[in-house]
Amino acid sequence: MAGGNKIAGVVLAGGRSSRMGKNKAFLEYKGMPLLDYMIRILEAAGLQDIYVSGDIEGYRCIPDSRPYNGPAHAICDVMKSLQEYDGALFVPIDMPFLTPDMLCVLLDQKHGAYFQDHALPAFIRQPCNNKSASSVRWLLQELDIPAFPLPEEFRPCMGNFNTPEEWREALRA
Repeated sequence: MAGGNKIAGVVLAGGRSSRMGKNKAFLEYKGMPLLDYMIRILEAAGLQDIYVSGDIEGYRCIPDSRPYNGPAHAICDVMKSLQEYDGALFVPIDMPFLTPDMLCVLLDQKHGAYFQDHALPAFIRQPCNNKSASSVRWLLQELDIPAFPLPEEFRPCMGNFNTPEEWREALRA
């Protein structure tokens, strides 16, 4: 709950992981599948209802209406499915350095928020009626969600990965 509102946590995990060569959700990180690790980050930020955007067996999923059509479309699908919630905090599957503290900074913003120069993670409030966004940044702008300055101490947390080489580098960090 953020400010007494009903807020869901969502891990964006519906991509093809084509550059990685295998599903990022099942890469091992700190002794568990990366998807489980990302769910734990959302739980540590105080969110109780956690969903996975995509279709991964064994998880509470919201499948994409148009699979592999990008995260902006996936976010719109999720928000449509979660209309009983006041909003949702979205994290990508490939950002394991996010911290609960930085996610709480976003959750504390009453109109939703994302960090300046980084479209994800993003806290999006209902209603989310956009169905034509081609990018997350454009969706956030269309919804008038404010960009929050990224505190300096959170800059190292914003890394993500898309290839086996980038993943090996992330594991060394």
